[in-house]
Amino acid sequence: MNFAQTTPYLIDTTLRDGEQAAGVVFVLSEKMNIAAALAEAGIPELEVGIPAMGAEEVTHIRSIVQMGLPCRILTWGRAHLDDLHAAVDTCAHGFHFSLPVSPIHLRAWGKTQDWVFTTLARIAHEAKDYFEYFSVGAQDASRADLDFLQEFAQAVQACGASRLRLADTVGCLSPLTTAQLLQGVRQASPELPLEFHGHNDLGMATANTVTALQTGAAAASVTVNGLGERAGNAALEEVSMAMKLTAQRDLGLHTERFYRLSELVSHASGRSLREDKPIVGPAAFRHESGIHLRGLASDRATYEAFTPAQVGVRETEFVSGRHSGSAGLVAIARDAGIALDRDQATRLLPRLRDRALSLKRGLTTSELAALIVESTV
Repeated sequence: MNFAQTTPYLIDTTLRDGEQAAGVVFVLSEKMNIAAALAEAGIPELEVGIPAMGAEEVTHIRSIVQMGLPCRILTWGRAHLDDLHAAVDTCAHGFHFSLPVSPIHLRAWGKTQDWVFTTLARIAHEAKDYFEYFSVGAQDASRADLDFLQEFAQAVQACGASRLRLADTVGCLSPLTTAQLLQGVRQASPELPLEFHGHNDLGMATANTVTALQTGAAAASVTVNGLGERAGNAALEEVSMAMKLTAQRDLGLHTERFYRLSELVSHASGRSLREDKPIVGPAAFRHESGIHLRGLASDRATYEAFTPAQVGVRETEFVSGRHSGSAGLVAIARDAGIALDRDQATRLLPRLRDRALSLKRGLTTSELAALIVESTV
């Protein structure tokens, strides 16, 4: 089966790495709904689970494969033959397996560099008997010795893997060191497609992922809302919009579906979005400042890098509060169907600011209406 994909492209791992977030569990119906929504958004490849978890996980993955979505379905596994055979039972289109490459991970698992190369060759040889498409992960690549990582990349290419994943397992990279990592590996294996997998422990997963895609990565793995272990992963919606607006690279996704997708994953995971979550957060298009509202009234681009409609949000939200100005207050009242002219708004502002200060928040529409009535009595 052929799957169309541009370069660079995104691989969504919400149903694998996202579900590994502490305390998160997706039931099968939620997995299927999320997979369908990801496919509708145009994601060309989904990593949907860990078959070695057992028969129920295999059944879940097989159910997703049987949906016939227009995207490649991969599973994740350790570099064990048992994991490979469990993946075969899912009927997934491809298999990804991971090997430790940093000194700290090799020590932790009691492995050597020779073991890594021997195991890579053994698992890859068998994977080719079952899958036309398999990829290999360099676990903790961001803390690996570069000479060893380059040798590993060459071995991955020689064994016939379709792609090498460079994992920033504990999120310790910066955009500068991400670029250096990509350049170093590409120098050793220029023909091998590279994937970047960023974690957000230092808050740089999105920036690092965008940098990787700009410096030669063919793909990057992401999750909806950045859901993932510890501080999470690079967020699908953030990487996509950042590539589109800062790198002028359209990844071919239906970004207008992002808000619905975000809500779907937030509900299924039980993880509410923080108010100021970029792209899809509740406050991402919410404005209170008087000068901002005046600018927006003239041109929405003054204080919005992209429109709400581009990511599926219904509309910009204006809030009346301590930082409101008279022009903005008139606009808020007008949108709420409340008659208020500029002079009235100017006289109302001190009372509005006092009320907002006492409440320690902005006013709701009904509260603003009541305040206007009070001020005109």
